[in-house]
Amino acid sequence: MKAKWFVIAVLSMALAVVRFASAAEEHEHKEGEEKIPATVGGIWAEVKEHEEQLGNIIADNKLDKVHEVAFEIRDLVNALPDKSMDLPADKLATLKSSAKYVAEIAKRLDESGDAGDAVNVKAQADRLAKLLQDIETLYPAKTLHDTHTEGQAQTSTQQEGM
Repeated sequence: MKAKWFVIAVLSMALAVVRFASAAEEHEHKEGEEKIPATVGGIWAEVKEHEEQLGNIIADNKLDKVHEVAFEIRDLVNALPDKSMDLPADKLATLKSSAKYVAEIAKRLDESGDAGDAVNVKAQADRLAKLLQDIETLYPAKTLHDTHTEGQAQTSTQQEGM
């Protein structure tokens, strides 16, 4: 009888430890969570900014920081389909599929970064860069870059008037 209660107690403690460790890991990977911009152009500007940050992190060999940026890119790309309902159905389907693959690459980047595997981090970052280029081609010209060109157009118009 005592053995039965001992086994139950040990299993209960083990389950509690697993839950605690899982919650701590989940919290660790959500630290850098940020607000998603309201427009496709705003989201894309953030994606490109984070892609540049990822490149800098890799260049500086700060592999323990890779997951933060990778998961931010994942979250931003995952927000694109809901804001891209004006895309043709085939392109929207491709976007959704690509967003799932971005999530997989972010997971691989996290695992490789945590393992200190610089070669695989670089390979995954290259896959991510190619996939982001493919996503960009799904949108009509200038759709993803309107947030930058609008401000520049206003500035050049104001300068022309002077």
